[in-house]
Amino acid sequence: MGPYQRERIVSMGSKGKLILILLVLCAGTFFVWRWQKEKSRETFYRNFPRGVIRVEILNGTDIGDLAYTLTKILRLDGFDVAEFGNAPSMKYPETMIIDRTGRHPEKISVLKTYFEVDKAVILYDDRREMEKIDATVILGHDILTKKLFQNHKNLLEVYL
Repeated sequence: MGPYQRERIVSMGSKGKLILILLVLCAGTFFVWRWQKEKSRETFYRNFPRGVIRVEILNGTDIGDLAYTLTKILRLDGFDVAEFGNAPSMKYPETMIIDRTGRHPEKISVLKTYFEVDKAVILYDDRREMEKIDATVILGHDILTKKLFQNHKNLLEVYL
């Protein structure tokens, strides 16, 4: 074996080592990415205790922009707010939850706990069923005394 052939074998070994190092780095990067993705997925589902809850928020008070403000709070707390706006009347003394499907009592239970409401009314609606809305929450005048607003005191100051 001549000196030229020996150098070629050594250089091929260096290239092989370089390729091996690159493969290990790529595999490591892939596993770190995969771990981070799984970790963020766990965090996501921790915020949604029983799956995604899709709600519609309607302002049943004369307080301006209340539905919009509560929509921001709900989204921060992990709910999927599909729509928000004003209720047909502005004279709701208490917050009210309307179950739009009647098929997911666990989701309604989460909403009842979150809004500190004792009962929910089941009222089927084809349009909301097509939009996959689980519940409609009509905000009453009592909403400002609930824990969810107490946890966001900076917003509470705007409305009081």
